[in-house]
Amino acid sequence: MVAEEVRTVPDAVLVGRLQREYILPAATPARLDGLGGNLAYAAAAFASWGGQAGLVSRVSADFPMDRLTRLEALGFLLDGVHAVTETLDSRYFKAYGEGNKAYFDNPITHFAERQLPFPPELFGYQPRRKYCSKTDYESGSFRITDMPRKFLEAKVAHICPIDFISHKILPSVLKAGMIQTLTMRACSCYMDPIFWEDIRGLITDLKAFMMTDVQALKLFQGRSVDLWEIAEHLAGYGPEAVLVQTGEGTTHLYDRMSQKRWVLPAYRAHVSDPTGMLDAFDGGFLAGFRQSNEPLEAALYGNISAAIAGEGSGPYFLLECLPGLKEMRMQVLRQQVIAA
Repeated sequence: MVAEEVRTVPDAVLVGRLQREYILPAATPARLDGLGGNLAYAAAAFASWGGQAGLVSRVSADFPMDRLTRLEALGFLLDGVHAVTETLDSRYFKAYGEGNKAYFDNPITHFAERQLPFPPELFGYQPRRKYCSKTDYESGSFRITDMPRKFLEAKVAHICPIDFISHKILPSVLKAGMIQTLTMRACSCYMDPIFWEDIRGLITDLKAFMMTDVQALKLFQGRSVDLWEIAEHLAGYGPEAVLVQTGEGTTHLYDRMSQKRWVLPAYRAHVSDPTGMLDAFDGGFLAGFRQSNEPLEAALYGNISAAIAGEGSGPYFLLECLPGLKEMRMQVLRQQVIAA
């Protein structure tokens, strides 16, 4: 009998945060101590399109690794998920109010208002500070030794929001291997005028750079309020595609190679839990770009993934999609794309 070949090179590399989520949606049941983090949502979206990725993340020593077994069973490689000895809080709390407005503080108050028992695991919880250091590593910051050598043989990769140090190091690490397509989503902490001189170096090696309209306007404060002007300016630093997303889910895509502008509306779906929608977009975008090498087609994949993520709760909801549903929705959304 011939032994089954052990797969060692993933289709893609995904780097980001894995967390233990405590989510209180506005109108659906709470999801307590579930798998979360931007990496989990991006990975699940990538898996939903048939991809198999290598995951890279730093987690706390008590992180429940068994929650990744479903991805592992789908062919994902977990060699890059490292439990660290430093203090690292993997807990993440978010509550949603009217209009899906998000609240990150005072979890005791939100549980009390909903007459829900307070999870003892959340005692002492403090939201992660939204500050980026230009020089200091945090316990969750990427280290060069975190990247398995065999992952560098993959052709595509995506960097989820981590911190400034990680985003400064990772592109050069990934491009030193076989990575040809590298995408990255901005961190809010460095989308700030004080990082203006640093942005070019962060994004010059990217194929696509994703951000929200709030992040874009904050970075360009005093310079521009035109999203297209902002996207074109950032594309001039190197990325072939710059994507800016509004709070309503509309995606503004600037394609530097064709010098075209596209507006992709959000796919109309009922949003039960907005957590992870942008990260699901990124996983879908990477899957679409890997297959088509076209930013517009990839953005369609991303918008569909984001919509599906919002209809449920938790990253694994993306894997429950009915066969053919994503493709059907893409055909509908494709007719709604506007050339700006």
